[in-house]
Amino acid sequence: MTRRRIVLVYWVIAFGFFVPGAAYAYIDPATTTYLIQIVTALVVTVGVSLSIFMYRFRMVSSKIRYGVYGLLRRMRAKADGSSVSQRETEGDGSSVSQRAQDSKNRPRGVAECEGFAWPDYALRGGAGPLTEEDMAALGEPTDMERIPRKARASEILPEGGYLVRVKAAFPTMLAICMSFMLMGCVSLIIENQMDMPFTLASVLPVLFLATAGCFAAGTLLASLFRGRVYMALISAASAVLVAGYIQGTFLNRGLGELAGDGLFLGEHIPEVVLSIAVWAAAFAVMFLLIGFTRPARPWILAFLPFLLILIQGVGLLSLITDESKEGAGVFSNVPAAPLDVDGMFELASEKNAVILIVDQLDQCRVDAILEEDPHFFDALDGFTMFDDNIAFSSHTFPAITEMLTGKRYDWEQTRREYYKEAWEGADFLKALASRGVDTRLYLDAENSFAEKGQLEGLAGNLIDVSVFVNDRIALAKLLKLSAVRYAPMPVKPRIWMSTYEFHDAVTYEGEGTPYLLDDVAFYGSLVSQGLSTSAYKDSLHIYHLEGSHPPYTMDENIARVGQSTMMEQTRGAMKIVYEFLRQMKGLGLYEDATIIIMADHGAASHVRMTEPVHGALFVKPSGSEGAPLAVSHAPVCPAQFQGTIMEGLGGDAEGYGPGYFDVPEDAEVIRKHINRWGFQVYTIKGDGRDFGNWKLIIEYPDKYV
Repeated sequence: MTRRRIVLVYWVIAFGFFVPGAAYAYIDPATTTYLIQIVTALVVTVGVSLSIFMYRFRMVSSKIRYGVYGLLRRMRAKADGSSVSQRETEGDGSSVSQRAQDSKNRPRGVAECEGFAWPDYALRGGAGPLTEEDMAALGEPTDMERIPRKARASEILPEGGYLVRVKAAFPTMLAICMSFMLMGCVSLIIENQMDMPFTLASVLPVLFLATAGCFAAGTLLASLFRGRVYMALISAASAVLVAGYIQGTFLNRGLGELAGDGLFLGEHIPEVVLSIAVWAAAFAVMFLLIGFTRPARPWILAFLPFLLILIQGVGLLSLITDESKEGAGVFSNVPAAPLDVDGMFELASEKNAVILIVDQLDQCRVDAILEEDPHFFDALDGFTMFDDNIAFSSHTFPAITEMLTGKRYDWEQTRREYYKEAWEGADFLKALASRGVDTRLYLDAENSFAEKGQLEGLAGNLIDVSVFVNDRIALAKLLKLSAVRYAPMPVKPRIWMSTYEFHDAVTYEGEGTPYLLDDVAFYGSLVSQGLSTSAYKDSLHIYHLEGSHPPYTMDENIARVGQSTMMEQTRGAMKIVYEFLRQMKGLGLYEDATIIIMADHGAASHVRMTEPVHGALFVKPSGSEGAPLAVSHAPVCPAQFQGTIMEGLGGDAEGYGPGYFDVPEDAEVIRKHINRWGFQVYTIKGDGRDFGNWKLIIEYPDKYV
């Protein structure tokens, strides 16, 4: 009883530390998971070791106690002048063999109150155990080794029955399905909730069914095999479980986000070597221990699978219940509703501000096109190219929201918290709305805002739609994403995917038509519908195009293809821009318009930066037309965006900063850029084309990666 109380107190105290609360408020979910899992594994291991220690201690203490008891009994018998053997025949004078014979001849139903012990557990000085002669006298087998006993499932004897094999395979198959399907997919949804177009609640039922089906099928089918084949299957399954868990939890650091870029193993040689070593070691160890070390089988086939389930479950619970992280409310959070295409090609009759965001249009790509074709950008009539424009961030989030709201992202915030604060303080858009400017935003919802209500009164193209999830497609995408996480490094490039693939699993139903990033579709609508004028006098239209961003599925003729190149897709995106400008000229809206063609960010570096990164920027101020493309080396950034737009629409630009053309080329301004791949913060003083002017001031810890 005392042993049980000690172990119970240990478990209560230990798991008390895992109740999610404010203690983990500062830990990012991507790191919380594996830190908590490590500590949980240590807690469980210590707990099991404590249980084993208490059991061994009880056995040793019992042996000591009984030994002392036997010694005292012999000493008492010696003091009485008789030996133990004499005492065994005292009383009725019969020997053990005689008593055995009497027991055999005793009528049924008549019991004799006599102690019994197997030979290995007999105590010296106690009643003698039955010998082989005694067993023969009773008509029982004399060969103790031949006495049948029930085989334990943990021994997984190859010659065991079907149910024995099912019982042995049960824990491992359960852990595989729970780790890589149920808990694996749930944790991925929670950690990437802001990038998912559906909620956890919408896919949880089908995920449960798929996990249960795979578990049942895997267990029953694996148990059909016998002997060495069965042992090999169980060993391989255990190796996959252990190696996959280690890979997904510890070995994927620094691979970056699923932004559509491919995974190039040449950039991750150390990670590839380590991954191969871990997987090879897991298979070697599991085959050795399960196949040739019978005492280790109970630990591998029972304790280890349930240990992995437990530690992952604790980590998952911390994500679900941590109110300070994105996982909070994953069952009820509604994904950002898309924006409506309504009025997409209706410009104001007098003054227009048109912003064409060509995603990831890096200045180096512009320079490469100019080198191939010096006249490619001649269509930019009246424009100025700023070749020293540095974006706030290396990714769409938070670059676009920062530019429109003027609120820089604090990386200690969650995205949902940032969106709420940024859009509440969007004074620039509020000022335009108060002046009656028709503002329409055609953006990627997940990377720009969290809820439709945040844009109420700021954008005129909000949409009321219902989101319908195709659970089968969603399940397939989730399982593919899980495979990306848990597969060994050499396999990952074959199954690498883009975040945008999840949009295949949802459809929208409502009064409007949602705007989705699809340059080919955008161009088709532009050509078929054409630009027109609305009843508004002033308007701001912001269009987000896929542009130079991977995956590359559009050629330079704006046709959808299976595989294109970065340069071909970039030229195709610019031709869409040229068609837009051509139609503006046809309507007589071009000269008075302020037009900005810009990148939300430049080409992101997957490693620490070694050269400058510039987002392309072409600006045509109101009143400019009939002039060739000019070039400015002014050190600019999105901080000049709001002032340029406000001035172009005839508003008071005071309080919104200088415009792009207000920054002289020799200005010693200080700009800040965050490379999100490595979470390095740089300050750039003066000319950003010289990487010597880039200074690394902060490198965030791995919890942000």
